[in-house]
Amino acid sequence: MALELVPIGTILAVVTNQVLKTAQAANDVLIEKESFKVLSNHLFDIEPVLKELQLQKLNDSPAARLALENLEADVKKANSLVEKYKNRARFYLLLKCRHIVNEVQEVTRDIGRSLAALSLANTEVLSGISDQVNRLQAEMQRVEFETSHSQLQIIDRLNQGLREQKLDQGFANDMLEEIARAVGIPVEPSEISKELASFKREKKEAANRKERAEVFFLEQVIELLSQADAARDYEEVKRQYFQRLHVVERYDDKEEFIAPLNSFKCRINGTVMVDPVSLCTGTTCERTAIEAWFEHGERTDPETGEDLEDTSLRTNLPLRQSIEEWRELNYCLKIRSCKAKLLSGVDSLMEDALSQMQDLMRENSINKDWISVGGLADIIISILGSSQNKEVKRKILITLKDLVKGHARNKI
Repeated sequence: MALELVPIGTILAVVTNQVLKTAQAANDVLIEKESFKVLSNHLFDIEPVLKELQLQKLNDSPAARLALENLEADVKKANSLVEKYKNRARFYLLLKCRHIVNEVQEVTRDIGRSLAALSLANTEVLSGISDQVNRLQAEMQRVEFETSHSQLQIIDRLNQGLREQKLDQGFANDMLEEIARAVGIPVEPSEISKELASFKREKKEAANRKERAEVFFLEQVIELLSQADAARDYEEVKRQYFQRLHVVERYDDKEEFIAPLNSFKCRINGTVMVDPVSLCTGTTCERTAIEAWFEHGERTDPETGEDLEDTSLRTNLPLRQSIEEWRELNYCLKIRSCKAKLLSGVDSLMEDALSQMQDLMRENSINKDWISVGGLADIIISILGSSQNKEVKRKILITLKDLVKGHARNKI
């Protein structure tokens, strides 16, 4: 049946029901509670206006119908917004809080405008509560929501850490604790594991929507938070180490370094890339290097000199994963070499091994786990009790301090 043939009273009853349903649902949203609560309160305030229209029999004019239809559409949009964010991963919702607040603000203002139009079309009918209606629609049209300062601080600190490649375990522990506290999740491995699993599903859905920038950002956050003590699956850490070690065993015992492939090196600065991105020509560069290249006015391919019509950058995830695997194989080679030097009983070799272990931990916090999994922590504790060399003992104490810093499992 066409909408204009439906009695206006029926439409009004449906809208009233939708308003109450959405108001209740908005009141139950756990993230950005203040914004959704204001929306909920306004919707509850609209209900008496609609009831008054039902009692006084609103005008069945084209203007009244249009206003009521617009109000219905806006309330449906609000309900969709509530449903959209009601059951999403809480870590994800925190990261999107600015966007969520803007969406809630926009839909609240839209409902206010539709209410104003409905009021104008029924001036005589609503004369008894005109002041109440005018105040309500004006408040809704002018509403301004802000994300809490504490949440913005968390997001800004996280973004800064990602920009600066601040991926150490101490930073990961701090960020995970702050984020978990902000969204009301206990910092316990079981709870964190479930939340990160939900967060990873958000990344998968973004990939399905082909939102590459979103996928890259979520991947960076997941990679960082997964390094925190409460987020790490120790069995997975061990499995990953022994998987890499199995590959390393194919190399000569004296080998400590696998040379990088040429494809791992940036075409601008020649260093192994951390965040490889591809140009439209297929040339791959470190993101910061190619961004600086463009900032200096260059519009050519840094490898071929070809003019670039398209300067967009595409994250090269397969290459990034290959580079990461290459780095991890080298970590395992060095850990294997350190173990042999520590077991040699030669002071100079033991000192060299301890220095290498400290470098490994500074380079990547995963090595705090892998050094322990590889048995090196037990070995240096044993040496500490038996060695007579003061310099060896001093270096062992420094290494042990680095090993336990920001790492609860190693402390135990």
